Amino acid sequence: MPTTERTVEIHAPLERVFAFVTDMRNHRLVVPPETQEQLVDAGEIPMRLGTVVRLRARYGGIRWTLSSRITVFEPPDPLLPISAYFRDEQVNGPFALWQHDHWFTALSDGSTRLTDRFTFAAPFGLLGRLAERLWLNNRMRHLLEYMQTTEKHLLEL
Repeated sequence: MPTTERTVEIHAPLERVFAFVTDMRNHRLVVPPETQEQLVDAGEIPMRLGTVVRLRARYGGIRWTLSSRITVFEPPDPLLPISAYFRDEQVNGPFALWQHDHWFTALSDGSTRLTDRFTFAAPFGLLGRLAERLWLNNRMRHLLEYMQTTEKHLLEL
C-alpha cells in the first residue's frame, strides 16, 4: 500500500498550527486550485473525535466526493502544548483505502514541526495498482507538498 510522507517547520506556535489545520473551513485555502475542491459538510467545528467531513473535488478530470471521519484525535495539552496528533480516514469515496495522519511537535524556538502521511490504495485491483504507479503516487506527493507549503506561508504571515 503506497504512502507519502512529508515534514515542514512552520514558524508559528503549535496551538495556532493545530487550530488552523483542524478547522476544515481552511482546507480549501491550502489545496491546489485545479482540484476545484468544495467543502460540502465540515462536521463539527472545532473538529473532534468522530467528526465526519465531506468534500467534493476534481482529480484527473474526474469529479468525486469523499467523506472522511476523524478516528484519532489528540489535541495539544492546554497547559503544556508540546505535541498533538489526529487521523482522518475515508468512510466513503474514490479510494479503496485512505488515511491521513497529522503529527504536530512544538520546537524549542516556538515553531512547529508538522508531519503529514497519506496512506492510500486505488480501487480496481491490478488496474488500480498500475494507476498508483503511473499517476497517483506523484499526484499525492504533489498534493502534500502544495498543502504544507501553503500552510507554512499562511501561518507565517
